[in-house]
Amino acid sequence: MDQQTHAPEPTGPFTVRPIPADQAQQAMLSVGGSFLQTPSWADTKPDWRRQFLGWFDASGQLVGAGLVLARNIPKLKHTFAYLPEGPALPWAAVADDPSAWLDPLVEWARSAGAFALRLGFPIVSRTWEPDPVKKQIADGGLLSFTELPPAVDNPVARRVESWLDANEWKPIGWGTTSAVGQPRYLCIVDLAGRDAESVLKGMNQQWRRNIKKAEKAGVQVRAVGVEGVDTFHELYCESAARDHFYPRPKFYFERMMKAFAGDHDRLMGTFYEAHVDGDVLASALMIRFGTTFSYLYGGTTTRNRDARASNALQWQAIKDAIDAGCTAYDFRGFNTSLGATSPLTGLLLYKLGAGSDVVEMVGERELVISPFWHAAFEKAMDLRVAMNKRRKGSAPEEQADV
Repeated sequence: MDQQTHAPEPTGPFTVRPIPADQAQQAMLSVGGSFLQTPSWADTKPDWRRQFLGWFDASGQLVGAGLVLARNIPKLKHTFAYLPEGPALPWAAVADDPSAWLDPLVEWARSAGAFALRLGFPIVSRTWEPDPVKKQIADGGLLSFTELPPAVDNPVARRVESWLDANEWKPIGWGTTSAVGQPRYLCIVDLAGRDAESVLKGMNQQWRRNIKKAEKAGVQVRAVGVEGVDTFHELYCESAARDHFYPRPKFYFERMMKAFAGDHDRLMGTFYEAHVDGDVLASALMIRFGTTFSYLYGGTTTRNRDARASNALQWQAIKDAIDAGCTAYDFRGFNTSLGATSPLTGLLLYKLGAGSDVVEMVGERELVISPFWHAAFEKAMDLRVAMNKRRKGSAPEEQADV
């Protein structure tokens, strides 16, 4: 997440051109990219075409990379181009002259027949510590917490946002219901320079108490591969029925785990299982890419709830992330319109209790290249969303961003 090395800043003019997938992943690891930009993530999206692009500076050095996922208007060649949480670029340098970096991408998109280009802009904008957010929830909801003074206000984000506003890159949500993409607000535990004891002290009293309860109850946590998908999906579907969201099918998680079963040093997909004497009480899907360890999906059972298996599971994953040298444990996103009575508010409080900061990203922006074909695509997607909403139990899952 906007993690960068201290290499000399690249100089333009910059060019953008297709590169091999393995070269793109190495560039992303060097610059600090999201798992949503990796070849493995592309493998989880068989309905989208993929193209990996490289940014080259004036000397010909590769200085950034991105995954473009493309989808056509049905029966036509006009393309919607999307870079989720990307591209991976040295954003502090980009902020000094966004046109030099982003205009070559726009030109590539035009030449590829794109009618719209959506980027995820993985730049930290503002950060709030957990206590002010928890107080706002206690006072009745989250609608106004973003008006509170943040602990971090990133000038790099301000410069990029000003350029985007001036160049008609519109925030996602300005259009229709089909605009939903990746979350703008994340819950992230900062692990940089911290050991397990320090992170444990940063948790609230309830979390520390539940970790001790789990130890006394004999909860053990193990990491497994794709063979854990049956157990995971059973618990995930139990949670879906309990919390009233529509679960993803099991094949989606099988495909994701197979896609991320590669380099276990820098890229890894894992199911974590918390069990007592072999009885699995909680399971979660985790992905590590570079120095970020992300919790994507989870499921629990109502059996033996006093064992606090989910706390034990997350604590073990956090300790593993620290041991692997990660600097961030990403609990993923939430909806800022949650009210105090929302069933998902409890999940947000759970993440905040683990010591998570709320991190606002610059987030998704869209540049319309052809208004006519963009409108046609939006109508097609609106129809698809309406059909999905008619499905039984179609209440949104909080983590449906991925």
